[in-house]
Amino acid sequence: MRTAKIAAGISIFALVTAASFSPAHASDFAESKMKLVKTFTGGLTPKSVAASQNGLVSAHNMMYSHSVSIFDSESLELVRNVKDTVDFASLGISGFSGVHKGSPVEGAYSPDGKYLYFTNYAM
Repeated sequence: MRTAKIAAGISIFALVTAASFSPAHASDFAESKMKLVKTFTGGLTPKSVAASQNGLVSAHNMMYSHSVSIFDSESLELVRNVKDTVDFASLGISGFSGVHKGSPVEGAYSPDGKYLYFTNYAM
């Protein structure tokens, strides 16, 4: 079986639009342009990203990195890298031994932005 390493980066773009947008000004949107603000590199292999209402952006790094990277949308800095490993026994869940890894694919923040829920594709 061939193993491939994927080098990926995340680019943050800012959408520059008119100060106010309404359907009456749809042509203003057509004139909008995106501008590269920052590119993140390193061990990122995101399948998807999600944004909270509280200024956090998460990159779900799937099976290649087994992690979710959390960024501050204001400073554009890495806040934390969360591994997708779970030790069920330490959580009081019987029937499993050892540490299990998944593949964080999709995520969604709770309405208050306090929690990020993400799927582990292959746990």
